[in-house]
Amino acid sequence: MTPQPAEPDRSTGTVPARGGPPLLPDVESVAVVMVTGAPGTGKSTLLRAPAGAGVTVLSATCTEAGAAVEFAAARQLLPVQPRSGTQPAPADGGHRTVLHLYRRALGLLQFGPVRLVLDDAHWCDSATLRWLHYLLRRCTNRPLQVVLAVEPREHPALDPLFADILGGPRQRILDLDAPEHAGAEPRTDRLRRFLSRQPNLLRVAVAAAALQQTDPDLVGALAGLPPQLTVARLATLRNTGVLTGDPDRPVPPAIAEVLAGLLPADELQRLRRRAAHMLNDADAPVRHIAEVLLDLDDLDEPWMLERLREAATLAYAQDAPAAVRIWTRLLAAQPQSPDAAVDLAVALLNVDPSAALVHARQALPRTGDARTKARAVVCLGLAALVTGREPTAPYLLHDAMETLRRAAGNMPSLRDRIQLSAVESTLAANAVIGGATFHTVRSRIGDSPVGVAGASSSHRMLAVHALATAYEGVEVEQATRYARLVLDRPVTGDSWAPLMATRVLLMADDTAGALAAASRLAAHHRDRGEPCAEAVARATWARILLEIGDLETAWTEATTALRLAGDGEWGAATWSAQTIISLINSSQARILAAEQALEPMQERTSDMPLWEQVQAVGATAFAAYWGQDHDRSLQRLRACGRLLEEAGVGSPAFSSWWLDEIIMLAIRGQRAEAHLRLEQAEELCRRWRTPRTAGMALLARAALTTEGPNVELLLGALAELERSPAPLHQVKAQLMLGRTLTVLGDRAAARRHLRDGMVLSNRLGYTMLAAHCRNVLSSAGGRTGTELAACGELSSSERAVARLAAGGATNRQIAEELFISMRTVEFHLTNVYRRLGIRRRDALAGIVEAMPLSRRTTTAATTAPADGNAS
Repeated sequence: MTPQPAEPDRSTGTVPARGGPPLLPDVESVAVVMVTGAPGTGKSTLLRAPAGAGVTVLSATCTEAGAAVEFAAARQLLPVQPRSGTQPAPADGGHRTVLHLYRRALGLLQFGPVRLVLDDAHWCDSATLRWLHYLLRRCTNRPLQVVLAVEPREHPALDPLFADILGGPRQRILDLDAPEHAGAEPRTDRLRRFLSRQPNLLRVAVAAAALQQTDPDLVGALAGLPPQLTVARLATLRNTGVLTGDPDRPVPPAIAEVLAGLLPADELQRLRRRAAHMLNDADAPVRHIAEVLLDLDDLDEPWMLERLREAATLAYAQDAPAAVRIWTRLLAAQPQSPDAAVDLAVALLNVDPSAALVHARQALPRTGDARTKARAVVCLGLAALVTGREPTAPYLLHDAMETLRRAAGNMPSLRDRIQLSAVESTLAANAVIGGATFHTVRSRIGDSPVGVAGASSSHRMLAVHALATAYEGVEVEQATRYARLVLDRPVTGDSWAPLMATRVLLMADDTAGALAAASRLAAHHRDRGEPCAEAVARATWARILLEIGDLETAWTEATTALRLAGDGEWGAATWSAQTIISLINSSQARILAAEQALEPMQERTSDMPLWEQVQAVGATAFAAYWGQDHDRSLQRLRACGRLLEEAGVGSPAFSSWWLDEIIMLAIRGQRAEAHLRLEQAEELCRRWRTPRTAGMALLARAALTTEGPNVELLLGALAELERSPAPLHQVKAQLMLGRTLTVLGDRAAARRHLRDGMVLSNRLGYTMLAAHCRNVLSSAGGRTGTELAACGELSSSERAVARLAAGGATNRQIAEELFISMRTVEFHLTNVYRRLGIRRRDALAGIVEAMPLSRRTTTAATTAPADGNAS
């Protein structure tokens, strides 16, 4: 039976006694709390504990039946008031309901802190989770806390939205199974007392914990009891909560630790050794055997190491942290084994490449075998792609390749050819990202990626060819074809190849494909438990979002990448994410914060790969420009040019530094230098022609042309840029066009373009550019406060009504479209007119972006009588 909705509870705060059970954190300090624990660990008591003074607590309990009902949990938290009559459910994917629930939550937050509690949240419906994610993202500075209680061992496959909800900076996971929580201690004492009075029950419990099995024959044999007695004892253990329904881990870790503590250490080791032998003889799944072997102090039998290797190989395909744990134990059992060190390094590549570097380096002096050495050096080279430049990597790779060629002889085996391809493709990857001249890279990799042995090496070499072609700035179609071939293949091992293919698609203006690939990679590595590879994918995702003008989501992904990286030396993730955060801060007039984001990278700029180095230097120029230090900005833009020229990069899509440099030189009157740069850039844009590069070339040419032809160039640039994923350059074109038309005396047209530029830059969040458009618009005789209010000060309801009215909809049509009354439409329009400072309805079309009616409302309007429009 579904519980009735709980009423708001404004409780007084209490201070827990010292050493008492755990309490939920303060609402002001933590936004999301996930409470995990097996049944009987005190979750319900914790959720019912009093909150602080003045905190509104709304609770709901999710059920399996409600999991398929949209907003079932949300309607328990915020019950819907009954209305007379019925209304059709809007076909908007629940967005309108999300907005309605969001407004109701905001209403509660006006009266003080709010805590939303969901018990059994593993049964929560997806629509409620989407609403909670939406609410948390928009209430980052409000006293709101969401508490989610789950049983992960009973329900391990949680909805992916949980990861998004927990992706914010103020989150905490409270594991009640963890022994450090004092609240678990009374249950531990009860369990000890209960089992100490029943020796046979204790033997069965310890045997089940050692085996992590509930098979009566196996458990009974280990406990020394017949199967008939064992069945009864197992039933008792289930009834008391010692055993769960999880087939992979029937005894929760916290309880297993308690049971292990009831036996002397030597007896426990003997029991676990017997359990391992029994599972191995019974042909149990190798992962179960490995779980028991991992707890043994001595792995002194050959079959034990073999089973662990099998388990690690299987785990690596799905669960990287599990593979790392097993290889770590194997290395501890064989500390001088170079193969064990290399295997661990390979498993760590996507989890912690800094640690992978350490183990790969340690393996090198321990082996004289050319093949083992080659594996270690490949791992070192792949880790260097993520952590930043590893000075010795190219030399070690070249040396390993020559050594392996000599060892393989004139007729190398298939294994040797695969290993040689791995070394060669890793060497090429390090060269292509490290700033080596592309003449050198091309001479090494040849004209086409053919004849490469091994799937991973072929994948990597294909990405090298795509990147080299794109960096050289020739043959857009060929570079894009190589990139899509990479992305069509499944991800195996390291994700460097698909990430570079994503970068090529971005340079070729295929942002839809790049976004899909980056988000897919981030989800892939998140599901595999690989935080470093996920962080790098999210940083790449953030870069694409920044290019298309989605600053809010780009900020979220960049900060998530930094959170995943933590203190890890993962340069590819941290450098990119910090650069993106700096660029967004500069765009939104937070110059000091932008410079602070770049400070950690200043001393290591020369250590960065070429892409990150140019982006970081460009971000420094951007911050200096908006900070009014134009000399330093121009100096940093020229530094970008030198870096790319030294590396032989010929793609104008690599960075827009050249456009900014030409515009700045033109403003400063250095036209000769600007013309020289323009000629070089136009040639590069002809070779690598996309809508974005074509528009940028026209924009640069317009900056150096007199007013008459200038308008035609700017209109051409705007037409090209509107077809490209480059809204920032669109705003620049609108701004330049508005300035030119103002000088030519066509103020009406100038105001139209400047207004479009200001509305677009405000909507995207480019505060500084919006201010520039506003200033020029003011000089052209246009009003400025109204347009800014249209994007920033109107409520969501007012903006929706205003956009429909700007599109020509009548009041009745607006009411039907938004499912509101005519009086509400008139009320919103009155507020819109007052906020925007206008008196006529037709003035809306020049201020807010028009929104057409849906087909449903348009059809209904052909049969309904027209109403009068509010003036």
